Amino acid sequence: MNNLEHNIEFRTLLLKKLYKPSVMVYVFICLFSIMTFKFWINWSQHPFSMDVDQYYSYLIAKFIHNDFTFHFDHHFWLVPTPSGMHVPKVTMGMAIMYAPFFVIGNNIAYAFDYDGLGYSAPYAWSIHLGSILYVIIGLWYCRKFLLLFFNEWVVAVSMILILFGTNLFYYTYKESEMTHGHLFFLFSVFIYHVLKWQQTKKIKYVYYFSFFAGLAALVRPTEILILLFPLFIYVSTFKEFKERIYELKQMKWKLAVAVLIFFLPIIPQLIFWKIHTGQFLFFSYGSQEGFFFADPQFVNVLFSWRKGWFIYTPIMLLTIIGLVIMYFKWRKMFIPIALYFLLNLYLICCWWDWGYGGSFGMRALVQCYAFLIIPFAFFINWIFNTLKNRILKLIIGITFIAFSSFCCYLNIFQTYLLKHALMHWDSMTKEAYFYTFLTSDIDRVYLETLFEHPNYDEMRKGNRDE
Repeated sequence: MNNLEHNIEFRTLLLKKLYKPSVMVYVFICLFSIMTFKFWINWSQHPFSMDVDQYYSYLIAKFIHNDFTFHFDHHFWLVPTPSGMHVPKVTMGMAIMYAPFFVIGNNIAYAFDYDGLGYSAPYAWSIHLGSILYVIIGLWYCRKFLLLFFNEWVVAVSMILILFGTNLFYYTYKESEMTHGHLFFLFSVFIYHVLKWQQTKKIKYVYYFSFFAGLAALVRPTEILILLFPLFIYVSTFKEFKERIYELKQMKWKLAVAVLIFFLPIIPQLIFWKIHTGQFLFFSYGSQEGFFFADPQFVNVLFSWRKGWFIYTPIMLLTIIGLVIMYFKWRKMFIPIALYFLLNLYLICCWWDWGYGGSFGMRALVQCYAFLIIPFAFFINWIFNTLKNRILKLIIGITFIAFSSFCCYLNIFQTYLLKHALMHWDSMTKEAYFYTFLTSDIDRVYLETLFEHPNYDEMRKGNRDE
């Protein structure tokens, strides 16, 4: 084969790959991110405030001040320890996720004579763009594992709707530095390697997903629940569950290695706590924050005007429908997703602040979209590829397209409102919601009278109803 024939063949293969619907959607998402990333932010200097500043604290302490006792002058949320020292309220998982982009920002700051204290423009933009990149990579892994089950068109539609139709959009472009987009990335990579393990039975995939599960647990300890997924994947009977346990036992020392790899990203946190608190495990949220396991706020989490998941992210109703259909038609995938989702939802509903402070909608569920995109895609596939009745398919298909388009527009418009502080981060009411519904012609003074601010002191005591 001469060079000309080789080049023609290469270009032909490249065009075939690029013209796949899911690849074209992915390229569109990448181009959209590059062209609009500055439009969605409204911080004047940097995004390091509130929760994000706390996640960032470990990097500032280590690389700027070289002082893990946090005696330097900065307002971090530090909690006292039994040893008389103070440690950050949050774990160091997000600092590890930020670290590659912190290094880039740090090098740019010193090369171009910026303020090298960690809060100048090179740090801000490096970490902001890096956070967006995590989500984009996460979507690529969503594509990879969805293609194991669904065709190109179903995957393409699922990808674009899960980003533009949910508050993942907000936590990708507006508050990128929060945990949710990073966890979405970790979950997506984790799911892909779990599925590849089951597909190939190669131990390397167990090691991969163990590491990403450990890092996710370090970012947010309750995310250890994702380990239910490999335990129950393709399990629908008690006999199959016993076979899965037997399969894990047969791994023997390889399973021990996987456990060690799971703890690998967690070990630095355990050592840090041991040095600064005197114990390997330390509940850094203190006695004023915790769970109310006997009082889960399911109705508020799902339907409240303040934060309700289905109020602010209505497109996820389609995922619930997809889960219901999966129960009857794909139970081996239904069980691990439903089990993880329901237990995670229960924990979210039991947290003292079920609204999770300042946010757009129910932010605590955003990372779950890496799992929920599977029943979402299943629902789309059911409409267009499984449903046999042509009239019913036409009616449901048109309804789906109209509803999804509306949800995307609503989601992007509400992100715009939040950018300009025309929706409240924790005090929305039914009246405020409908006053701001699909309009930016808003009297800010009147809008303030419609908000109802949560009583956090009472919530800490257990009085958590709206």
